[in-house]
Amino acid sequence: MKHRLFSTFVIAIAALLSSCSDDDNNDEPNFMTGKLEVLEYRPAPGQFINEGMTATTQQEADTWAQQRLDNGHYVSLGSFGGYITLQMPKIIKNRNGYDFGIVGNPFDGSSEPGIVWVSEDVNENGITDDPWYELKGGDESTRGYEVTYQKTTEPGDVPWSDNENNSGVINHLLQYHSQNYYPAWITDNSYTLRGTKLEPRTVVGNDGIWKNLPFSKGYADNWGDDKVLDGNNSYLYNRLDLDDAIDQSGNSVSLQQIHFIKVQSAILHNVPSIGELSTEVYGVKVF
Repeated sequence: MKHRLFSTFVIAIAALLSSCSDDDNNDEPNFMTGKLEVLEYRPAPGQFINEGMTATTQQEADTWAQQRLDNGHYVSLGSFGGYITLQMPKIIKNRNGYDFGIVGNPFDGSSEPGIVWVSEDVNENGITDDPWYELKGGDESTRGYEVTYQKTTEPGDVPWSDNENNSGVINHLLQYHSQNYYPAWITDNSYTLRGTKLEPRTVVGNDGIWKNLPFSKGYADNWGDDKVLDGNNSYLYNRLDLDDAIDQSGNSVSLQQIHFIKVQSAILHNVPSIGELSTEVYGVKVF
């Protein structure tokens, strides 16, 4: 969730696909020339879900997300666990240093980190049936966290429960959004999202302004140490390294290349007057 968006993001994305940067790598960077493909868009409930869209099936939701990214707009992943799965137009190889970047929309005082997952098409069948590996970030996290969201048929708070016997709601901000937060194309009475959780770093300053403080590195949509800024100190993207890949047990994994990326919201938290924390994605940069 962001209440401050910059028109420079659209310009920045165009630049990512047509310009060069050293990005702390020793060899020349390569840039995507094909199309980034949305394989699945499955957000958690959130204030930008169902906004400006009429999707009633998963295919329609995927098409909507594809059109958003194609046109240089963000896709919101909603609260904890919401994700988007993307197929790269070219293989991302494990190079010396950072290997690719995720374009989000953080700014100083507003970080909504997303966990990044990667997968290689080992059996070369073009679908995501091979193992997924988490790119381990630099902060303490909880793996295997699950949240179940209950369906709401009218605009209002969305109830949730987790696998740690906690429960609560995603607060509906009627002053900003009138639509239902529960994804309209998910017809089940509930659905469960599982992933890696980060604890919120939300504070309120003496000026009464709420801020979501940054995490160190290794996350999407985060004003962290791995962010890249342009000459005007405006955010461009977060850098990711395939050497940070781990399996479900937390053990390091050696990956030579990947074909698929998944970005997933990592925090379950409501901020008063601002709403839930939700990772936003604009696209991917390949070095």
